Amino acid sequence: MTEQSTKTLSLAEVRDLAKSVLVSAGVDSRSSDILADIVTRSERDGPRSHGLRMLPVYVQSFTSGYANGHATPKTEKVAPGVLRCDADNGYYQVAAAEAREDLIAMTRENGIAAFTCTNCHHLGALRFDTEPLAEAGLVAFAVINSLSMVVPQGGVRPVFGTNPMSFACPREGDAPVVWDQASSMVALMDIRMAAAEGHDLPRPAGLDPRGEPSTDPNAILETRSLLPFGEHKGAAIAFMVEVLGAALAGGTLSVDNEERQSFDALNIKGGATLIAIDPSRFGNAAFNEYVARICAEISGNGSARVPGDGRLAKRAAADAHGIEVSTEVLDALG
Repeated sequence: MTEQSTKTLSLAEVRDLAKSVLVSAGVDSRSSDILADIVTRSERDGPRSHGLRMLPVYVQSFTSGYANGHATPKTEKVAPGVLRCDADNGYYQVAAAEAREDLIAMTRENGIAAFTCTNCHHLGALRFDTEPLAEAGLVAFAVINSLSMVVPQGGVRPVFGTNPMSFACPREGDAPVVWDQASSMVALMDIRMAAAEGHDLPRPAGLDPRGEPSTDPNAILETRSLLPFGEHKGAAIAFMVEVLGAALAGGTLSVDNEERQSFDALNIKGGATLIAIDPSRFGNAAFNEYVARICAEISGNGSARVPGDGRLAKRAAADAHGIEVSTEVLDALG
């Protein structure tokens, strides 16, 4: 593994750096605030492959003209429990943030509500869209489809994106339970990060040029053919995300990336769906006790931990001590 020098930055310094880079790329104040916050929280909680290392990818999408740095999302209520948004070719996170209060209000009124979004870009982790809903006492589930690079089980060419999903629920007296994951064995940015740092992946995560499963990140990046997690089970979940994301919202299918290629961008304009549920409207007054019991059965059960709780420890450490950032990354950001 290649030895790298690092520099310690506070979270405030990370955010200021991210904000400055985005503004220099022509992004307006509102969008740059939201995206800089996502970059900072990724450095804080992990995976850090979605933090400062992602900034050049954001920048390229704006400077190439592929994404709109001054987007004005347009959201309309199309059913009693459905908000539909055209993100004006901006980032999904900006549209979702602007619609959040309306989505919460609709969920509390109806018991369940959904936000679906098209004409949008997405990079980073989906948990930043579900966590605020759980902090408001709601259960949340989010999906978005992405650029095709995942080969279906038994296939020879990519059909699905890494097609991430996120789940969050309130946990009385503690931080919400929040997790997100890709449908691939490993997220693309984690493969790129392993290649940059000069080490193999812990398990085969994609195909090499011979069509064989490989742990070599450079070989996988050459073919851009990732494996689904859990073989056919992960491929089935990627299919579900493609339907709930692209098909429901009317976003670009993972395989349809001609426009993306013309701009040499890393992401397609996929579709996103965010579903929120108010547990107080579902008739079980003991919901919080159920969640507490589930978590208690996991905690202290060998080395098992509640999904997402590993990030809470990273969060506390980053808040207290800052983070170590590769000087190579800092140099690349100028």
